[in-house]
Order: sequence, then structure tokens, then C-alpha cells
Amino acid sequence: MNLRLWYPQLDVYDTIRRMLGLLIAWPDQDLTLERLYISDFYLANPPLLHKTHMPLDIRKEFQALSIVKPEKGFLSFPSPQMLFAKMEPVQKEALRTLVGKGFVALDALRAGKVVADGKLAQVGDMVVMSSDERRVVGFLTSAFAGIGAGVPGDLRLATGLRRPGT
Repeated sequence: MNLRLWYPQLDVYDTIRRMLGLLIAWPDQDLTLERLYISDFYLANPPLLHKTHMPLDIRKEFQALSIVKPEKGFLSFPSPQMLFAKMEPVQKEALRTLVGKGFVALDALRAGKVVADGKLAQVGDMVVMSSDERRVVGFLTSAFAGIGAGVPGDLRLATGLRRPGT
């Protein structure tokens, strides 16, 4: 009998589901590709949010979610930077699929912005997420999204996540 481990972080279909959930919930402020990738990373790995730098008011909102610290949980995680780099090809493939299916506007993406296309409203209720995921999405799209808004690279500095060449 062969066993196969499934890692949602490295599954294109789960990444598409997570990104759709983020796009549906994202406020009208500008969403960049970097913010989408980082938010998706933390939606797939919420315990790793404990390792980020947040202002005190945002940290309090995060603590209200009662997410178990990585060292106290059942799962063990590699370093966030390594996992983020490993997720890159999967996230890029998921984004290509979202563009191809008409959920993300290609013209805006070429300009460096991620803008949901009109088709997204049609699938809003079909994106299946657990209640815990919905709480994390709410935190990521409201409080966490405000970290370094308008300043390129500030969210990356707060999280310590970077990919080769960035």
C-alpha cells in the first residue's frame, strides 16, 4: 500500500480556492500580487502569523482568533521563508488559472494590481471555507491587509517573507 501525503500549501486546486476566498473578501483598497501571495501563505499556514511583526492593535485582533502557536501545535512547519519559496510555483499556477477563467482582470495584473473581474460575484457562495478559515480570511483582509498599505515592501519586511530575486 502506497501512502501519499497531501499538503494544501502545495496543491493548485486548494490554492485557487484560498485565493478566491481572499479575492471575494478583500476590501476595495489596492491589492498587489505580493499582498495576495503573502495573504494566501498565511491563510494556508495560520500558526505562522505568530512569527510576524504587527502593530499592537492588529496583534490584539490576531490573538482574538486563538490560533495555536506553531511550537505548541500538532503539525511542525519548516521555516516560513523556505515554505513561502516552495509555494511560489503553485501560487503562480493558481493565479494563471484564475486569470484564464476570468476571475482576475489581466490588464490590471499587467499594471501590478490584482482586481477581481465580474465573474467573481457569480461564484462567491460556492467557495467552500470552514468557519476557522473564514475568521482568518476576515483578519487577513481587514487588519493584516493594513500593515504597510501603500508602502511597497513593508508587508514583506513585517513578515520576513521574500523570494529569490525580490
